[in-house]
Amino acid sequence: MISPQDSPQVKVAKGAAIIFSGLVFARLVNYAYQSLLSRVGGQVEFGLFFLGVTTLAVAGGIAALGIDHGVARFAPLYIGGDDRRRLRGMMRGAFLIALVNGTVAGVLLSLLAGPLADLLFAKEQMTGIFRICALALPFMVSGRVLVKSVVAFQKIGYRVAVNQFASPVTRLVLTVVLLAAGMRAEGAMWAYAASEIISWCALLWLLQRRVQPIFGGGAGDAEFDFRPFITYCLPLFLSGLVVQVMNYIDAFMVGHFLDSARVGLYGAAARLAALVALGTELLNPLFLSITTGAFAQKRHELVSGTFNSNNRWFLYISLPIVCLLAIMAPEAMVLVWGDNFAGGATVLTILAAGRFFYYLSSTSGLLLTMYARTKLILALNLMAAVVNFCLNLYLIPRYGIEGAAAATAVTLTMHALLTVMAARRTHPAAGLKVFFPRLLAAAVPPSLLAWAVKLTGLSPLPACLTAGILFCATFPMMLKLMGVLHEEDRRIWRQIRERIGMGAKGPQVHPED
Repeated sequence: MISPQDSPQVKVAKGAAIIFSGLVFARLVNYAYQSLLSRVGGQVEFGLFFLGVTTLAVAGGIAALGIDHGVARFAPLYIGGDDRRRLRGMMRGAFLIALVNGTVAGVLLSLLAGPLADLLFAKEQMTGIFRICALALPFMVSGRVLVKSVVAFQKIGYRVAVNQFASPVTRLVLTVVLLAAGMRAEGAMWAYAASEIISWCALLWLLQRRVQPIFGGGAGDAEFDFRPFITYCLPLFLSGLVVQVMNYIDAFMVGHFLDSARVGLYGAAARLAALVALGTELLNPLFLSITTGAFAQKRHELVSGTFNSNNRWFLYISLPIVCLLAIMAPEAMVLVWGDNFAGGATVLTILAAGRFFYYLSSTSGLLLTMYARTKLILALNLMAAVVNFCLNLYLIPRYGIEGAAAATAVTLTMHALLTVMAARRTHPAAGLKVFFPRLLAAAVPPSLLAWAVKLTGLSPLPACLTAGILFCATFPMMLKLMGVLHEEDRRIWRQIRERIGMGAKGPQVHPED
């Protein structure tokens, strides 16, 4: 369990260890049900499903109005100040606002499903998929508030149990049943919507019964400082809106300009490239909560140390993934999605590289959020969104899905560099580190071994397994040989091994703050 006596670095590592098993399980199950759809329905049905999930993500981001970001910032501050009245009032108010917003957005999407399907994609099949998305929207939007509330109390285990076990299993089971019944893309979307509803119910029960009740009690038990809360959230909503444009405009424009089969090919590559986010998904859930507490105590050096550790551990986790995806792209596409998806290998390589830099800068983005630099975040995101739109508009009609991937990768890399520069100028303490040259160099020999495996011409499964095993075996050796690993890293690794059962438990060592 995460102890209040743990240092911030140990808390992040313990949180990562708790998330690890659930995240691996969730990834496997999610890829399983999507792979099932791609093999049964082919590129066209997978393309329709990809557009549906993308629409749900964008509509949910718009309807959220940045409320979930407000919870992520204010909840740790109220918890740290032991202000339970404001904490309860804020959580209750944020949840109700999100629920109303999601409901209104769902009604509008349902009413406009037909015209939107024709206007955006000229694909009649999207009408039914849009209506399924509309049903899921209230639960998805207010569910974000529930997740942020649970994480603010550092109850990572609850989030893992719901989002990374119950939800993926629901999607897989229902997808199998509905595909067997003859449904294709719509069946997968119904499974997706059902998982959102089940997750919402579970998170609300856990928050109310096990974490911090937000309903019940007298009126005097809760106080919601609406004005400062919404003043913080709205600029982040605008920023989040342009982030949606930056991250998803490629999918919408591919859907607009190209046929469903090409959309399916692009969507499959984009889904696989999302593996690069594993480092941020493991490490970031606790980062903002922990560093906000240190920031409130004006312990800037502690914030810097946690920031550097987060970035270094991200590279430990995600650098092997991006290298293997780039080298084994054709084999990975065939292995996961099927033989007719091999044409998306180039797209996978380009997107994986762009997303690697983008996710590496995520800690810098969280640092800007902690400092409430909302206008700066908005400016960076707006510039990137405009660039991404213009590049996609020019490149997709000329180069198809490869053009969309190039436009997205260039935009994400530019945004990452500017975000890192802004974080360094914002944080008063020196020593923020994002890139670690020796760590990057340590990945070169394992990459050469993986490339040698590729040249043997093995079939996808043995090729990917052999390359992955060789890379994962030699990368830690190179890290040690090149003197990259810190003593703190060794302590943290022991903590993680204990959490996931890889080693016997010994006495816990807490590094000094």
